Amino acid sequence: MRKVRENAWYWRGTDVSTREIEKRLREMGVSMRAGKTPVEARRWWEKNVSPALLALVPTDEIVGTLEEIIRQYEADELPGFKRELTRKEYEGRIRRIRAAFSKMRYAKTEAEAMMPGYLRDITITQHLHANRNRPASANKDIQALSRMFRLARIRWGLTTYNPCEQIEYLPESPRDEYVSDTRYSTIYGAAGPVLQCMMEIATQTGAREGMIFDIRLGDFSDQHIDLRVTKKKNDRGYDTKTYVMTADLKAAIDRALVLRKKNRGGAASLPSDYLFITRNGTPYDKESFKSLWRTVRTKLKLKAREVTFHDMRAKAASDSASDAAAQELLHHDDVKVTKKVYRRKIPTSTPLPSAIGRRSS
Repeated sequence: MRKVRENAWYWRGTDVSTREIEKRLREMGVSMRAGKTPVEARRWWEKNVSPALLALVPTDEIVGTLEEIIRQYEADELPGFKRELTRKEYEGRIRRIRAAFSKMRYAKTEAEAMMPGYLRDITITQHLHANRNRPASANKDIQALSRMFRLARIRWGLTTYNPCEQIEYLPESPRDEYVSDTRYSTIYGAAGPVLQCMMEIATQTGAREGMIFDIRLGDFSDQHIDLRVTKKKNDRGYDTKTYVMTADLKAAIDRALVLRKKNRGGAASLPSDYLFITRNGTPYDKESFKSLWRTVRTKLKLKAREVTFHDMRAKAASDSASDAAAQELLHHDDVKVTKKVYRRKIPTSTPLPSAIGRRSS
């Protein structure tokens, strides 16, 4: 710590480890300005630097246990997640991994794994079986654990054995809820004006909620709209998908613009400004969106996952004319994903004529 111009305390790394911590903090957007008083500076250090140092210097009690690998992962990998939502998601996975395995010892070799007391593939398989009621979440937790062991082998040199390599993951059944036009009208009627606009955009373009939150005023014109595909990154940032501006889509966006003006800062019209903003003038995120969707669930007395907003994306795919059209609309690389996960509408067929003298031979 050093005091600059009698105004504030600043922190900087002074050796290899702390310089690396400083670099990661800066990449996360954390200012090195620690506070105006020694007390504020100490609190800043305890919040930002102390956890990273603790992870780098494991205590004797955790050396050789999975807690050692978890702490190394937290110090080495978490700061690299730029998006706050992604970081929170992985923090949740780490909490579940820590609760289940942190006190267990990890084997340094496959031969050592055969000895009693070490974490093995059978232990992980049993954990998956115990959590078979949440297969998707449990599988992702173990995939994160497998990533920890890969890093422990190739980057940190702690072990050559990965107990996750031989396990069989839980089968995941794709969601099959199809929102019919009648049910969509019911949900639409229970939704607030802003959510109605979002639903219209989702069911017409197949956009995810994150793509809708990210729409800026400069992304659309009378001829087209460009949506950032938040799950597909490239060298220039996020991949984009261009849609022709139809009359129905324009009506939803025009209505959203009118609603926007009622919120703080809504009269601003820079190309970089967000289309959907809350009453406080901030862009929507998952947390602020939850209150909109919760209102619908409460009015219609829906169960937690009876209908989700993501089902609106599936409706767009299901209502498309063909698998290929749905794949193009949803911007999928592989049509198999479109067919397996998003094409949920039960197809109808016309029965054949009677076989008694009516069919051609």
